[in-house]
Amino acid sequence: MAIRQAIQRNVRKEKRDKILLVAVANQGMAEYTLNWIESLKRTGQDGQYLVFAIDEALQATLKNAGYGDHVVQIPEAWFHQKLSSGFAKWLDNDYTPITHAKTLVVERLLYMDLTVWFSDVDIVFTHRGIYRYLVDKLNARGSKTEVLFTQETEQKIVNSGFYVMRPTDLNKRILADSILIQDKQPKVTQQRAINRVLDELDLSYQTSPVVLLDLPLFPHGRLFFERNVPAKYDLKPMIVHANYRVGDKKKEALQNANLWYI
Repeated sequence: MAIRQAIQRNVRKEKRDKILLVAVANQGMAEYTLNWIESLKRTGQDGQYLVFAIDEALQATLKNAGYGDHVVQIPEAWFHQKLSSGFAKWLDNDYTPITHAKTLVVERLLYMDLTVWFSDVDIVFTHRGIYRYLVDKLNARGSKTEVLFTQETEQKIVNSGFYVMRPTDLNKRILADSILIQDKQPKVTQQRAINRVLDELDLSYQTSPVVLLDLPLFPHGRLFFERNVPAKYDLKPMIVHANYRVGDKKKEALQNANLWYI
């Protein structure tokens, strides 16, 4: 009941979609979650969003910071295995189960008939027009577009840290298949699992239900921090993803780019 009430408070209603901006994190990512929320404030996206807390500690942290209307704890019954509350470095023993939990949460939300706008919390929102841009992109081909993904490599590998996913049968199947992969192969990350599933789909730009977001507008860490691609083309990105960095290097990169707000 508490989860459904929190969803009702935070869902945005469009003609075709009930859109919920979602993040999934534990206490180890508390600083990043608070920074993510601050970036929502600065881009006018802080009215409606919902953080699914993996542990009670993160829920308490966000409530104490004044964000009680925007956080719920994930019921233990939703998990397939016990998760850590600490900061999980890329590909360590705690990392892949946490990425798995993100998929499990999104799958549940799709079955509630929600269009899920998912974001990792090591992402910073940087453009006030992001919501309208994504809605327009989602509706540009009517109902033909079922999911918007950011990219890892141009037209080849998607990044599962930021996407918009409609509650269609196809998307439910994509997530179910990726969950099965991670259940059978625990060392496989969520992103690798989803890409394995997408490799079997029609990805033609004319007919595919999968649409890829432009890399310069939705850059990953290597593209933004190392190659400086948005600035190279005089573009203001919609988000910045601090991936390709491990541990405190994420925070350092955001601080150096003046994107650490707390």
